[in-house]
Amino acid sequence: MHRPSLAHGSPKLGARAGLFYLIFKAPCHRSDPTIAMAKIPDKQGIFFELDGVVLSQITLTETGAVPFAPRALEALGRIDTRRFRLFVATSRQDVAFGQLKERDFTRLCEQFVTRCQAESIPITKIYSCPYHPKGKGRFKRDSVFRKPAPGIFKMAQQEFDLNLARSWMIGHTTADILAAQRAEVGSILVRTGRGGLDGGYTIEPHFIEDDLWNAVARINQFEHALRV
Repeated sequence: MHRPSLAHGSPKLGARAGLFYLIFKAPCHRSDPTIAMAKIPDKQGIFFELDGVVLSQITLTETGAVPFAPRALEALGRIDTRRFRLFVATSRQDVAFGQLKERDFTRLCEQFVTRCQAESIPITKIYSCPYHPKGKGRFKRDSVFRKPAPGIFKMAQQEFDLNLARSWMIGHTTADILAAQRAEVGSILVRTGRGGLDGGYTIEPHFIEDDLWNAVARINQFEHALRV
């Protein structure tokens, strides 16, 4: 079972047309990413929001630990990464309004990916949009990558040759789900975090599940039914 070194897990920062992103050189498969992806004719991805889905809060704990939600890390470990690439798709309005420092969010992401790597869970890429039309300073701008716009999904499609119709988004806000719908990605709303009660948009998710654990179980069940 391959585990990348911390050097290979170090992030590269980037920005493109209103998108701030972190690139982590993590393998897409637990043994050989190049061979694994070559055997998958229909490349799939699973996108998820961080806080409200995977994490219980968006800052590290007082001890510097990653605040995983109950059973969330175990849920990520149940995803077949020979079939799916894993992506974070997050809109950081808190960064845009100065409620969260960008460097603190970056540090959280570094620790998150490192913890996932320790469990042989490869995170392909973190897409984060810290912009908002009413934000502060350099973050005051609109962006096609800010959910509910589908820009993050379209960017991942271009960069990783994904079939979005065979991919999934797991989110907790109406913006998460509407963005998935606009990208024609399978959508699962979880009852953790805001649980879709933010009142932002009218949505029709494909599934509603209690938490990430059950959302992953739903995807596994759905994918198995397609193959039998």
